[in-house]
Amino acid sequence: MRYHVLTLFPEMIDQAANTSILGRAVKNGSIQVETTNIRDYSANKHMRVDDYPYGGGAGMVMEAEPVYRAYEAVKEKIGHKPRTIYLTPQGKVLNQTMVEEFALDEDLVLICGHYEGIDERVLEEVVTDYVSIGDYVLTGGELGAMVMIDAISRFVPGVLSNEESSQFESLQDNLLEYPHYTRPEVWHEKRVPQVLLSGDHKRIEAWRYEQSVLRTTERRPDLLRKSYRVHCAFYGGMESGAGQLNEALSRYGTLLDFNRKKLRKQRYHFERQDLLVVMVDEEILKNPGEPEAFSNVRGKKTPCMAVITTQEEQLGQVEEKLKAMFDKQGFLYKKTYHLPSLEKVDKLNEIALDIRRKMEEIHEK
Repeated sequence: MRYHVLTLFPEMIDQAANTSILGRAVKNGSIQVETTNIRDYSANKHMRVDDYPYGGGAGMVMEAEPVYRAYEAVKEKIGHKPRTIYLTPQGKVLNQTMVEEFALDEDLVLICGHYEGIDERVLEEVVTDYVSIGDYVLTGGELGAMVMIDAISRFVPGVLSNEESSQFESLQDNLLEYPHYTRPEVWHEKRVPQVLLSGDHKRIEAWRYEQSVLRTTERRPDLLRKSYRVHCAFYGGMESGAGQLNEALSRYGTLLDFNRKKLRKQRYHFERQDLLVVMVDEEILKNPGEPEAFSNVRGKKTPCMAVITTQEEQLGQVEEKLKAMFDKQGFLYKKTYHLPSLEKVDKLNEIALDIRRKMEEIHEK
C-alpha cells in the first residue's frame, strides 16, 4: 500500500508515519507514506498558496493551481489516475467497512486542506472520495489523514504481527468490543469474571457476545440499530466456503448445514435483525422441486443473499429458484454473487465486504 499525502505541513505526516507500528511497517516495506508539499508547486515567488475568498468572508482559501500541480505530479509518478480522498467535515463519516474497502487499493492520495478550505474547482476535478473522521472541525487535514492511514494499514499484510493482529476487528459486527482482562486475577478487590477462567471456549464466546451487546446498548445505541446477526447456510459441498464467508462477515456468525436431515424436521425462524447468506452449488439443480430443508426456514422480512458456485450459464436458473423459495418464506432477497471457485479466497473476501456495504445501505434506508 502506498499513501501519497498532499499537505502544507509534511513534517506532521512524516513524524507520525515513522513512529510505532506504522514506523515498523514503513521500514519493512509493507506500506509507503510519501508527502508532497503543496507549497513547492506555488507559482508565487513567496510560495503563497492561499488568497481571499470571492464573495467576502473571514479567512483565506487555498488556491486551485498549486493543489492541482501537486496532484498531477503524484499522478504522473504513479502512472494512472489514483483514488483521491479529500479530508473534510462535509464528507462521509469514516467507518470500518470504508476502511476495509480503501485497503484494497494499491495507491491512495490524501489531500489535506487548511484555512477555510480549498478552491472547489480543483476538488471537482481530482477528488474521488470526500471523507470525514467525525462531526467536528480541525485546523487542517493532516491529523485526519493519519487517522485514515493508521486504520487502513491494519488491513495491509505485514503491518501487524501475530500478537497485534486479530481475525475480527472491533466494530466489524457494529458492536463494541467486550471487556478485556489480564493478570493478576484479583486487582483492587475486583476479580476477573469466572467464566474467563473456566476454559470453556463456547461459554466464553457466548459471554463475550453478551457483553458486546450490553456495552453497545449502553454506550452506542446508534450502532446497535445497525447491527445484524449473520447466519451462513450451505447446500451441496459448500461447507468450507460458507465457513470462510461466515468468519469474514462476523465474529459471532452461525453456520447452518442445509444438507442435514435434522434440519428437514426443524424449523428455523429469522427476524429483521438477522441476515441469511446461502451458498449453493449445482447440487440444488438436481432436485427439480424445493429441497426440504429450505421449506422449513421462515423469515420476517429478513434480508437474504446468495453466493452461487455453479457454471455461469446456470447462474440465472439457480438465482431464480432461490429467489422464489426465499420470497415465499418471508425473506427479502437482496443480491446474488457468483463465485467461480472456492479457491478464490480474495474474491470471497470481496463478497463479504460488499455484503457489509449492502447491509449498511439497507440500514440507512
